Amino acid sequence: MEFLKSWARALKFNKSPTKKKPEENENENNNISNNNETNQNIKPSQTQTTNENTNNSTDVNKTSTTTTSTTTIQINSNQNGASTDSINSSSSGSSISNSDIKVNKDELFSIDFSSFSKNKKELIECSLIIFEETGITKHLDIDRAIMERYLYRVKEAYRDNPFHSFNHAVTVTQMIFLIIIKTQLLNILTPMEKLAILIASVCHDLDHPGLNNRFQINIKSELAQLYNNKSVLENHHLQQCLQTLHEQSGKDLLSKLSETEREILYDQVKVLILATDMENHFMYKEKFDQIIPVFDWQNKDHRELLLIMLLKSADISNELRSWEVSSKWANALMQEFFNQSDLEKENNLPLTPFMVREKVVLNSTQVSFIDKFLLPTYQALQNILPPLSVFIERINQNRQVWEAVQS
Repeated sequence: MEFLKSWARALKFNKSPTKKKPEENENENNNISNNNETNQNIKPSQTQTTNENTNNSTDVNKTSTTTTSTTTIQINSNQNGASTDSINSSSSGSSISNSDIKVNKDELFSIDFSSFSKNKKELIECSLIIFEETGITKHLDIDRAIMERYLYRVKEAYRDNPFHSFNHAVTVTQMIFLIIIKTQLLNILTPMEKLAILIASVCHDLDHPGLNNRFQINIKSELAQLYNNKSVLENHHLQQCLQTLHEQSGKDLLSKLSETEREILYDQVKVLILATDMENHFMYKEKFDQIIPVFDWQNKDHRELLLIMLLKSADISNELRSWEVSSKWANALMQEFFNQSDLEKENNLPLTPFMVREKVVLNSTQVSFIDKFLLPTYQALQNILPPLSVFIERINQNRQVWEAVQS
């Protein structure tokens, strides 16, 4: 029990991320697909399906794990840290050298965007371009260097989990951007709405410790106690996001907003990030379904609920990508699940059924998740945003591939 108490204490956020040695950063961008020996890609017929796997899939795509050995648990600090390569620190913040940043802007307008082939500096550049292309930086008169410093600060607050990492955050942000562009929301959303959803997107999993809400509750972590076992990690992500906005880089970012506008922004970001808790997915989906027949663009509550569903849809959107990209994300997620399950076994904690490596079949898990969460979400959104029909076609295509592999 003393071990678990120390474990729980370890979940506190470290405000001073550990600096990595240069050699530790060489393959930073390959973190997701090349973890340690235990994180192997899942074979289609590795194990047998169980009913537990599909009946307990609420937390799917909102869980991550540590990439450390299960015999020595290290979850007490930010694992990402600042690269010593091409980072120039000054009293005003950090800036990034452009010498080795290669970003093709056209990629950001593609449904097949992949963060796997990009290092962290390139991912920051991708995020920066998104803020620029939505017109936010121009409308709010945000200097590029200021935007860049804030995004660098956000990057530092992410850990290098196999799934919930800065790669995932940028992937979600790019999907939000793509939806905004494809559905003409660029000219419908207000600058404040666009700023809120993009900040929420890039910050929605800040400092994810790699172990899900149920795990926090089972070990009685300080986070679980702090948030009374309710949306534990989502509350933590929100707290970390607000912290970045109240630090100097965040203050600089929002310096052109009035105090009232900043408070409105904080409230919008709060609503959006807390809504990413998959335990509450069906509640939000039901509310959204109810307003579809009477949706009114002039109704503030309707617009807010739409933004919530957009972020939730982007958060689980990996099956919209090409098969090559989506299958990589599926394997990365399974790596996190298996790591958590291994920790649960070693420490006699209740096992999360859809994470047990002896029981999970990836193909069945993906088909089940598409049917229960992904497809219904985009079908509902299509009622308000018809251009999303193309996205639904891609989801169905990937579902067919998973089924074919399964059989």
